[in-house]
Amino acid sequence: MANMMTTPIPNRPDGQLSALALRAAPMEVVRVGFVGLGERGMKAVRRFCQIDHARVAALCDVSEERRCQGAREAGSQGEQGVAVFANYEDLCQSDDVDLVYVCTDWASHVPIALCAMNNGKHVAIEVPAATTLADCWTLVDTAERTRRHCTMLENCCYASHHLKTLAATRRGRMGTIVHVEGAYIHPMDDRWTPWRTEANRQLRGDLYPTHGMGPACQLLGIHRSDWITSLVSMDTEPFLREDFRNGDHTTTLMRTRLGKTILLQHNVVDPHEYTRRYHVVGTKQSTESRDSTPHDVMSMRMDRRLVHCLHHGLPLDIDVYDLAEWCAVSELSRLSIENGNVPVEFPDFTRPKFG
Repeated sequence: MANMMTTPIPNRPDGQLSALALRAAPMEVVRVGFVGLGERGMKAVRRFCQIDHARVAALCDVSEERRCQGAREAGSQGEQGVAVFANYEDLCQSDDVDLVYVCTDWASHVPIALCAMNNGKHVAIEVPAATTLADCWTLVDTAERTRRHCTMLENCCYASHHLKTLAATRRGRMGTIVHVEGAYIHPMDDRWTPWRTEANRQLRGDLYPTHGMGPACQLLGIHRSDWITSLVSMDTEPFLREDFRNGDHTTTLMRTRLGKTILLQHNVVDPHEYTRRYHVVGTKQSTESRDSTPHDVMSMRMDRRLVHCLHHGLPLDIDVYDLAEWCAVSELSRLSIENGNVPVEFPDFTRPKFG
């Protein structure tokens, strides 16, 4: 494409083993260590107490109060004790943990995930798992080198409407999917945290792309039967939050090798009801939904499926390349916007990049 900006993508070493369709030995019981016991982490602990073939084996948080609360929640599992840690390095080194489940702030996701894989643990990371291209590549490289699963906890892939559409697509009822739209339009109101506010003050682009990106890529078979080649993004001025560099509304458009498109929208300041604006265009059928599947329902489906795959030694629904592709939108959209809304080359995380 003429005038396309080539992004500064760190090289991967030659000879690295692909993590495509990675399988691990089946686990009779998946022993899970949770890092971060805030609202999401504590809810995850409660869910795993209800899942067959899973055990809450370890808990980690900087707060002693939350560690104690988590241990009480996990006590419903029975007589087996739960190890409690004040720092994630100790949890990752524990011989009693198979999967590290990360529910901390964005900035700490990658260091914890790398520590887990380098200590022989599989890792599941809350969204977004990474916020820079360099970190996306580092997670891919480490997963390939260690042969450990590195998945992202994108629960919107388990929303009812998406699951129905995905099943219909795989059965051929939708025809060929040619265009998918998704969004994260969610006013933060009183839910702003200091680190999330700071990200919007300093950065531009789609800072939270994976809720829309995940379902779109699954429908289009990204890095399985098709690949994203380019991205272009633009934003409005920050009319509602003048202290932000990030615009009020960001729109990002992507095109694939087979000539299909993905449209994402991001808006966390407009006083609009929460919506993911899910729209799918197929050659036989189209569908549109503002799926309202409860968050806890999607998360329980996601966690049960994760345990099922690990228990049976199956590849995971969301692999490390999905993680990297979905998260890469953040920096790629910023690069497009800051360089005059130019098209930006989209990296292929499944192949080494040289020169």
